[in-house]
Amino acid sequence: MLKTTCFALAASFAGSAIGQAVVRPDPSDPKTSAPVRPYESAFQGYRPYTDPEIARWRAVNDEMARLKGHAGHVRGITSPDAGAESPSKLPVGSRPGGAK
Repeated sequence: MLKTTCFALAASFAGSAIGQAVVRPDPSDPKTSAPVRPYESAFQGYRPYTDPEIARWRAVNDEMARLKGHAGHVRGITSPDAGAESPSKLPVGSRPGGAK
């Protein structure tokens, strides 16, 4: 019982020591010094711009001729709703809302 009481008292004093606030210097005092911050350049990771390599126009034209299309209009590739019928082509009785 005595050991438990001593341990509880020691733990409570240790907890109060941790909770003490650190005394900071008064910022309005002209004699206090500010912490020194290391200099970091804004251009530290800068890489100059380089033009990307441009493909030869004849090779690009040959590739498009091989694919038989250009600008997203390659034959053989269909849009996801290409198989869906438009509402104007549906039979009169099957239009949404029962409109005739």
